[in-house]
Amino acid sequence: MTDSRPEPAPDPPAVPFATMLRSGIVANAICLPVLAIVFWAINGPKGGGSAAIGVLVALVFFAGGLGILQHVPDDNTMMLMTSALAVYLGQVIFLGVIILLFSERDWIDGWAFGLSVLVTALVWQVAQVAAYLRAPKAVYSELATDTAEGSTR
Repeated sequence: MTDSRPEPAPDPPAVPFATMLRSGIVANAICLPVLAIVFWAINGPKGGGSAAIGVLVALVFFAGGLGILQHVPDDNTMMLMTSALAVYLGQVIFLGVIILLFSERDWIDGWAFGLSVLVTALVWQVAQVAAYLRAPKAVYSELATDTAEGSTR
């Protein structure tokens, strides 16, 4: 006798890193020209270039942090949350140091650079949370359902 039940769909990943990464990059890809144009209009080419550099630096930091978190096992929620907090704290501290180092250089507009990094960080976080909330999440464990039915794998 053959089993006519359809194959179950694969479970979505517990933490949708790819969706969160894509959302953050798309949101800030829109932010980049807007900030560059605004600061170009305010402070000329130096302001526009500094804003673009600030957005790109922040994007690299936040995408890198998400890349690090992809390698943390997501079966232990406390480990994942602790790792996420540690990575975020490290990113904020490192970005602060970069802002302080770049703000005193002659070739960069410190205000445009710093405000662009700040705006990029805020937009990244909002986009990441929105993507996480929209992403599909497993509501139950397939193993628990199979055990309840009496079947074993």
